[in-house]
Amino acid sequence: WYQSLLQNRQLTDSIWVSLTISVYVALIGLVLGVPAAFAAVRGSFPGKASLNAFLLSPQMMPGMVIGIASLFFGAYFAFRASNAMLVAALSVFCLPFVIRITMARLAGLDPRLDEASANLGAGRLETFARVTLPQLGPALLAAGAFTFIEAFDNVTVALFTSDVRGRPLPVELYYLVQNDSTPAIAAISAIEIGLSFLVMLVVARTVGLERLGR
Repeated sequence: WYQSLLQNRQLTDSIWVSLTISVYVALIGLVLGVPAAFAAVRGSFPGKASLNAFLLSPQMMPGMVIGIASLFFGAYFAFRASNAMLVAALSVFCLPFVIRITMARLAGLDPRLDEASANLGAGRLETFARVTLPQLGPALLAAGAFTFIEAFDNVTVALFTSDVRGRPLPVELYYLVQNDSTPAIAAISAIEIGLSFLVMLVVARTVGLERLGR
């Protein structure tokens, strides 16, 4: 079954598409989610609660709703379904994962360390790079891992926004299950489970799952 999978060019291409999209989504989530988490935890400005609710709202919506909304949004601006649209839609859908994990870690950090760094002459950027960021490392690794897994395996958003000429793996499997009963489906499903387990194992070994909420 696994040999048959490796010989299926359509499936191997879709795996590569999913891997590429998942990496982009994880990077975008970290770039946007970390500043948002800082604003949510340490910021003080009018409308902070409303902004937090807005940023976390995609987590309360079904993926199908976000997929359909992205499809209509793209159609309104004459953007056809493509992998770029899929990356944007999945980034919106996965952003709350990064924000919540980073917020949990930030809430557990001692702000006096940043104050001590500032008293010793370090600027904000240097303080963030040399004091705050190393403490956030475990949370960022976990957030990137969770986002990668969710983006790789998401079918509800991908079904409405992906490129028909370069479909990601979940969409390819969706159509394959409807039209075929090849054992390669079971093989690729086992690989997906193994990939998720491997990512979580790496996080557990390098970070420790019990530390993520501290």
